[in-house]
This record gives sequence, C-alpha cells and structure tokens, in this order.
Amino acid sequence: MQENLSGRLLIASPYLGDGNFLRSVIFIVRHDPEGAFGLAINRPTENRFRDLVALSTTAGGEPRDDDFIYRGGPVEGPLLALHNLAGIGDPCGPISLDDPSEPLGPGESVTGGAKFTIENHPADPFGSMSIDLGNPPAWITGDDDHLRILLHRHDAKVRYIANYSGWGPRQLDEEMRVGGWLVGKPDSDILFGDADQSWELAVRRCGHDILNSMAPGVHFGDPNLN
Repeated sequence: MQENLSGRLLIASPYLGDGNFLRSVIFIVRHDPEGAFGLAINRPTENRFRDLVALSTTAGGEPRDDDFIYRGGPVEGPLLALHNLAGIGDPCGPISLDDPSEPLGPGESVTGGAKFTIENHPADPFGSMSIDLGNPPAWITGDDDHLRILLHRHDAKVRYIANYSGWGPRQLDEEMRVGGWLVGKPDSDILFGDADQSWELAVRRCGHDILNSMAPGVHFGDPNLN
C-alpha cells in the first residue's frame, strides 16, 4: 500500500470515465492493506431522512432543512451520517499531532482520530485512561438514535449517506497509480458545503496545493478572477 488516505478527500480526475464516480468527491473513512472504504459527499438524492422516521415533538424542535440523503457509492450499505459533532459516533481519519515525527509516550496509542493514554494511578488499581480527540475532519455514525439526534441539531454540519464506495486490496492504489484520482484535504466547506460546487472547489484547491508544493512561498491567484 502506498500513502494511507484515511481521512482525506478522493477527487475524481477529469479523465476518470467510470460513470459511478464521474465528478465525485469521496471522503475516505478507512484505507489499509485490506482495501478502502469511503463515502461520496456530493451526490444528493431527492429522499429525505425525515421521511424515513417518525418525528418526535420532544426531539428538540423542527428538523433541519438539509436532511437530504446522499448516494455514497455503488455498493449497497446502511444509512450513515457524516458530521462534525464531536463525541457522536466514531472519529474519522488519523489524529493530527503537533509534531508528527514526535514518538508516542509510554501508554499512548492512536486509533481512528483519537489518542488514548493509559496511566497508572495509585487511587485506582485498574489505572486510568485519558482521551485526546485530536482534530478529526469528521465523525461517522450509523446508530439510529444518533441519526435522529443529528436531525434536530441545527448547530451541526451533517451529511446523511446511503451506500458506500469500496475497494479491495491494492485496488485503490492501482487506480491512483494510473491517475484516476486526485487527493485533497478534507476541508469542511467541501465536506458539508454546496454539493454542486464540491468537485470544482476540490479540484481547484488540489491544483493550488500542487503548485504551492512546487514553488513554496509563491502566491498563486484564483484563476476565476482573471
């Protein structure tokens, strides 16, 4: 396996001819030697989550008006919510450490966007555990109660997504090798912003990142302003 793409955006190349992924932006939830699992975030359907559940008057007010269900890919799968409300579900992507080269301390481990530290404490014979959630780009859940909670949390950014995109061992690595995909940062305004603009915005930012890596410190203007 080449670069671990967990927590990154996979942006369909303009040359990718697969109709399942044409102009798709996919958030990669997991990427390891066994394959990859991701969710397309810019393919809305006309279906709403509220139509699938009985709305409760005690759930916290009116449901959010952006509860459209997105098509996450060609593989049949459960309804999930990708969101930014910390603590609901599981964090996505690796933890962002201040210094990635700094080794973990005794008892520390990193799992799916959270750093767990096991400490021995004289008052607790079983020790204690502290959790640093880091800064994961998104959280994911398929729990029915969580999905309902998010429906009424107007302060959260949410994508309801049915089905998913999946790759077998080394399959995504090969597609990357032949230039089928670009890789971008999981910016919130792409993950949860206007789906009609997500692909264009992701491609433009990816191009800027490439240019900046080739010429550090040189400012490149927005071509749309020309």
